[in-house]
Amino acid sequence: MQLQLSLRVADELHETLLVRGEPLDAVEAARLLVASANPPALLCREILMALVHQDRRFCWDGCSDSLLSLRNWEGPDPDLADVPFVALDLETTGARAGMSKITEIGAVRIEGFREVKTFETLVNPMRPIPPMITHITGITQEMVAGAPRIEDVIPELLEFLEGAVVVAHNASFDVGFLNYELQRLKGRRLGEGAIDTLPLARALAPGLPNYRLHTVAEALDAPVAACHRALADAQAAGHVFVTLVGRLQERGITRLEEVRAYANPASRSQLEKLRLTRDLPKAPGTYRFLDKEGQILYVGKADRLRERVRSHFVTGADNARRLRQAVRLVERIDWDETHTPLEAVVREQQQILEHRPCCNMYGTRPETYAYIKASNSGPGLNLSTSSRVPRWLNSPDDQPPSSRQTMVIGPFRGRTRVNAALELLQRCYPIRRCPKHPESRPCVRRDHARCLAPCVGDPQVRIAHDALVTGILGWLTGRQDIEFPDPLKRANEVTRSLSKQRRYEEAQRLQEACEHLLNVRRSYEALAEARSLRFATLWPQTENGNGHSVRLNLVWNGKLREPMSLYPSTVEKEIGQALETLWGERAPHAADAASALVAVPQMELDSFLAIRRWFHDAEQTPKVLLPAPDADAASKETVKAQLNAEAFRILSTRPLHEEGPAGQSRR
Repeated sequence: MQLQLSLRVADELHETLLVRGEPLDAVEAARLLVASANPPALLCREILMALVHQDRRFCWDGCSDSLLSLRNWEGPDPDLADVPFVALDLETTGARAGMSKITEIGAVRIEGFREVKTFETLVNPMRPIPPMITHITGITQEMVAGAPRIEDVIPELLEFLEGAVVVAHNASFDVGFLNYELQRLKGRRLGEGAIDTLPLARALAPGLPNYRLHTVAEALDAPVAACHRALADAQAAGHVFVTLVGRLQERGITRLEEVRAYANPASRSQLEKLRLTRDLPKAPGTYRFLDKEGQILYVGKADRLRERVRSHFVTGADNARRLRQAVRLVERIDWDETHTPLEAVVREQQQILEHRPCCNMYGTRPETYAYIKASNSGPGLNLSTSSRVPRWLNSPDDQPPSSRQTMVIGPFRGRTRVNAALELLQRCYPIRRCPKHPESRPCVRRDHARCLAPCVGDPQVRIAHDALVTGILGWLTGRQDIEFPDPLKRANEVTRSLSKQRRYEEAQRLQEACEHLLNVRRSYEALAEARSLRFATLWPQTENGNGHSVRLNLVWNGKLREPMSLYPSTVEKEIGQALETLWGERAPHAADAASALVAVPQMELDSFLAIRRWFHDAEQTPKVLLPAPDADAASKETVKAQLNAEAFRILSTRPLHEEGPAGQSRR
């Protein structure tokens, strides 16, 4: 049975090994390759045998033939003098592999820094050679008509390359074309780590007018001039490489991985920082990246600390810009283990608030988050934004009576965007913008029919105006029981009017404000959902000397309550007491419409949203939804029974983590 594995799947497995930082069980590795939960053991073995044979990045672990490892983990970094190299050059019909094809291959094998043999052949591309390419290379259609096809050339070329490290000038071009054909014909690729002489030349031969192969080879006195023919260019690249390696050796760089690091310092330095993750556990928890001064750059959380942190260094290009900055500057990693992933979510937000790390995207400046308020300051409700926290949010005892005049929602991230959304609403509807104490006479906006002018003192006008403001708040909060003209439709009408007047920039700003307005509405929907979450989760807990236990996480009204460790003898009692405590709490006041609006303290917004995000993302984690305090007794007893049954099921099985008690940290 012949197996051909796609480069994409093999690359994903290679990345998985780098992230884990240790050999992987053969069956688990095969599952990743074939995307099957239960592949036959014999098939697993055959797949991995083919992988190790085809892709030189992989090998069997030195201690066990049932563990897949990476070749560069298993041996010391070799001296350059002991490594065979092959300088490679291709001529093609164009610049893009797949659409274009190879027309000539040239290669030079270098051992002990000396040329020992060469490989050269024309290749029939099975398609016309563009005249421009013929002009550049001198290779004509007649020259390749009788040449072998690429599938006939590949076996001989692979034999020539056996055991060697590929060297090329602008290596991504030559290796990219060759890997495309290898993938198509053999389902494999060249081993990783081709050395590119282009960045080496830029670093070691500064001051050249350009760094084309011809220019560099001439500057370094190559005996063969680069001339867009494969063998000559390969010989020129080989000379450039040997000359530059001599300069590296003068600087004390004498080993293969050191040369690779010098050629690609950015990505290589990231991989070298994997050493910082050596002691990280596989437990859930939070981690902190610190720079050389000990300043905290970034705070994160993970279900499995070791894998998550290592992934930042392995897949750096996929990281956000600020996180890439943290990865570049990090010199130390501290961490705290938590009992459960949900506790890690909450702890992360607490640490972001405490340390205000410069590379975190959210949560470092919550005091700038803006509320939207409808306050009765002056004649009629005034819709505005503010970063001042209502006193009754931080201190329940200061809550005004149910007849309070201010309605508040939020807060929302990005005050500038919230202001733009509010300005759009004020433009689309005739609501007041005037200060708290306007003059007795109406302003100019009334004269242009842009405000209902509740300041004129007409009670009916004021009622209509306040109903309009209340309707706007209702639309923002997603209420379905009100009849209210859609602000977006009104904004589109205004935009079309502006466009007809050729006020295009103003129309564009209005369109952007529409997006901000939609985002405010979505943000409120997310906050309202987060604030209403009530659920429980149970987790296996590591043996800590008192016997096996289970960890109870209760989320009530969007907040994680104090977690509890439950032991077999007290499970039913403690679960019952915890739930009864929640159901017995005084419910928030809801005597008027304002009380039904959702507003939370600025410092708590990110925690609410993080718990909501975890609730949706952790699909595989069982969750028990908790009934409201006014639910019937049967519903409450059913939930207690569910949690008790789940707790005893977990206690009867082995805990997930056996690395030591949770709560360990490194500071």
